[in-house]
Amino acid sequence: MNRIERIKKRLFEVEFYTKKEWWGANETILTDDEIKKESVMIRKAVATAYVCKNMPIEIKPDELVVGIAAMASIGFGKEFPDYALPEEKEDALLSCFTTKAPWGHHPPDFGMLLNKGIRGIEADIYKQIECEIKREDANREKLDFYRAMLISLDGLVDLAERYADLAVKCALKEKDPERKAELLQISRICRKVPWEPANTLQEALQSFWFIFIANHSTLEYIPTGRSDQYLYPFYKHDIEQGILTAATADELIASWLAKFSERVQLNQDHWEVHMSEEEQGDGGDPDDMAVSFVMENDESYNYGTSANHWLINMILGGVTPEGEDATNDMTFSILKMWAYLEPVVPVLSVRLHKDAPLSLYEECAKILRKGSGEPALYNDEVVIDGLTKIGIPLEDARDYSNDGCWEVLIPGKSYFSYAHVELLQMLEYVLQNGMSLTRKKQENKDLGDLSQYKTFDEFYRAVMGLVDHQISRILRNKVDYYHNRYKIAPSPLLSSMMHDCIERGMDLSLDGCKYNLYSFIVTGIANFTDSMLAIKRMVYESKELTLAQVAELCRTNYGGEEALRLKIVNKISKVGNDNEESDELMVKTLNDCYRMVMEKQENGKAGNIKLCCGIGTFENYARFGHNVGATPDGRMSQEAISSNYSPSLGLDLNGPTAAIKSATKADLYKFVTGCPLDMQINSNEVEGDEGIVRMVGLMKTFCDLGGHIMTLTGVSSEMLEDAQKNPMKHQGLRVRMGGLSAYFIQLSKEMQDTMIKRIKHSA
Repeated sequence: MNRIERIKKRLFEVEFYTKKEWWGANETILTDDEIKKESVMIRKAVATAYVCKNMPIEIKPDELVVGIAAMASIGFGKEFPDYALPEEKEDALLSCFTTKAPWGHHPPDFGMLLNKGIRGIEADIYKQIECEIKREDANREKLDFYRAMLISLDGLVDLAERYADLAVKCALKEKDPERKAELLQISRICRKVPWEPANTLQEALQSFWFIFIANHSTLEYIPTGRSDQYLYPFYKHDIEQGILTAATADELIASWLAKFSERVQLNQDHWEVHMSEEEQGDGGDPDDMAVSFVMENDESYNYGTSANHWLINMILGGVTPEGEDATNDMTFSILKMWAYLEPVVPVLSVRLHKDAPLSLYEECAKILRKGSGEPALYNDEVVIDGLTKIGIPLEDARDYSNDGCWEVLIPGKSYFSYAHVELLQMLEYVLQNGMSLTRKKQENKDLGDLSQYKTFDEFYRAVMGLVDHQISRILRNKVDYYHNRYKIAPSPLLSSMMHDCIERGMDLSLDGCKYNLYSFIVTGIANFTDSMLAIKRMVYESKELTLAQVAELCRTNYGGEEALRLKIVNKISKVGNDNEESDELMVKTLNDCYRMVMEKQENGKAGNIKLCCGIGTFENYARFGHNVGATPDGRMSQEAISSNYSPSLGLDLNGPTAAIKSATKADLYKFVTGCPLDMQINSNEVEGDEGIVRMVGLMKTFCDLGGHIMTLTGVSSEMLEDAQKNPMKHQGLRVRMGGLSAYFIQLSKEMQDTMIKRIKHSA
């Protein structure tokens, strides 16, 4: 086997089935009174440096890029040395924050870091310190922030030095002369980067990786941004100078890409929960349902969807800040190596546009028809238009990337968070007098007897009025608690890598970044539209039911009324079929949600936060469904809702083109955060050269009609059923889960059956 084959074999046969060590739980930096007197900002920085100096390190066989991140998981928690005082922790919990609650989602400017090195970043910090201390009223908090960044960055350099030393030790023990030389070269590189700017591709990849693992090991779940753009100048230099061939460059890229997957655990016996419920908030009133969020990976219906995910998204292609096609040789090399390694991290995305080469479309099609659900496909024209319309300058808009699932943001310049606007939950509240059917308690105001709504428009306005009220509650919480994270969980390391934080002397969580983005994610739009149309037909047109009877059907989970339920499911038109009536209602709902959000921006209720919108569920469509009872569209109690911006499961009956036409009737630039249309295609129908042509045509149609994001999962139901029976024969089989991909054999039986059902319906 060659090096790349050996690396893949190690991942699937060793790494994925070796129990990983969780580190940091019993560590503390609160060892004397002097450190306790320091500010939270300084103590967080000292803890960050402590991790870099003390966490386990290891060099693995064959790899050319070295370093391991501390174990963590979106679904199962994170560990970190204690740095906050007891009274600070207690106070922080009043606003739903803890020391372990940084939100993630913020890609730094890797390109700046690779080209300036830590030395250049520290020089910028010292310039600001010199300016500040010359002032008569020097700001102590700002000076603490600068000190904290320097402490954190020095820790990152120490981490690289530790690996430089380890590489020499490994070289002294190594018998193979070729590997010995590689280890000595690795040591030399680790002595140089990330302190110095990178000059070669191997230096750039190693520097990139040290920056990445230092953040991931210290609570910052960062995506990778536009990796091909950051790395291509080094690739081009090495090829032109004869330092690398395309084949040796592929080895380096494969070694680097494999690193992202080394924390993956496929043996569920190795999964450990290191997260308490309090550690999952993003700020706000802990008693307000509007801001609550709980990962439920321990539940059978959702088990495994976030276990091996760390908000790691990588986006390729697109246009340059000047508007030229940005596709390059690095784009294709990363695509090729990613496809061969079959990872679930990083989540891979590709930006498409009218001038993108046909070869990029074709390469994506070849990968997608084999499964994976990735790369996710972004339409540059719509995304860039949407960003400029919310006030992002064109040059920055063209440079957009994404975070760990699919949310659009500006790398190195944005602080981002979001909240879900759960439409089905609002509909349930209206029908059930403010009650939750699944939690069996009063959670919202009682709007009164349902007989008051004499027309469908009156009922629609009542539901959307509650949606507007919910948006106001969410925003009020965000504004009221926006800066509370800074008091307990600042980010001095990551802030040093973001534009404007150094110049402003402000942490990224305290208005340090250029753009503070907060998105309202419209959730459950397909099931909501189908439900509202069912009410319109059955209550206000045919008058077969009253609203009270609809509410009773939902309360009883259609008990004894299966024939009626099937009539609703099968006879009333559904979104996703290019049907004018259903699509018009969906567009109206989306436009109303968008208007409600933008009105609050215009009325000044968002302060200096820039509001935006999206449509989606991420991988949590099972959880959102689990929290809602039966709905008027015939969906049974606690069944999963449709994922993201997709039609209800099995009800898009007129093919993929009809689904695309339905989805693109809305002006999707309004939902610039993202509105992925998740589609399943039967791989048997896209075989051979003709299959590639068909898939490319589907992608181009999506972009031409104004789609925003599309994901395609190309597997057959037969393959999935065989994977259920013979899991070890299908270790690399991946399926798209709404915001990420997962190895099919890792999922619960419930999740697997749902995926098989989807593929069969798409055939």
